[in-house]
Amino acid sequence: MINLRQAVFYEYVDDGVVEIFDRYKWGLRRLGVNFSQDLLETIVYCPHNLENTLIAFCSWVLWLKSKGEKTSPEILSDTLTQALKSDKGWIPYDYQKDFLAQHLDILESPQLSLWKAAGQQLGERLRNRVIADISEEGEIIFHPNIMLTDEETKKIEAFKVYIDQLFL
Repeated sequence: MINLRQAVFYEYVDDGVVEIFDRYKWGLRRLGVNFSQDLLETIVYCPHNLENTLIAFCSWVLWLKSKGEKTSPEILSDTLTQALKSDKGWIPYDYQKDFLAQHLDILESPQLSLWKAAGQQLGERLRNRVIADISEEGEIIFHPNIMLTDEETKKIEAFKVYIDQLFL
């Protein structure tokens, strides 16, 4: 995924901005935002209310999707860019914060989402035995040469099918 310091050619990128961006980048990506160079630079140069604007924006997009509205990545990216460039940014209302709190899983990284899914599908004990790592992009790396029962092997194969269906 995007490393803000490497993506934007600016000699100083504020640590706070990077921390906030890292917290929301997965959610923005899942919601359909296209991270153009212009949007990334706007995030870096956002003068104020970066996190509030991202909260309000994510809540707004989730609300649109809950109503069945179709949005394109270009429209979402342009809207977010304009929100970040506005004088005060977008200020989230309490109901927007509550709405986002109900959908916090959208902000999770692929590693955490897959780790949780593996725990649910395989059970925590089997998951901890067989999964060596999960890359930032969501690729699961299994421990090699683990002795498994037939039942455990079937669970793992079913889990792999489940994961393939998630990423279609």
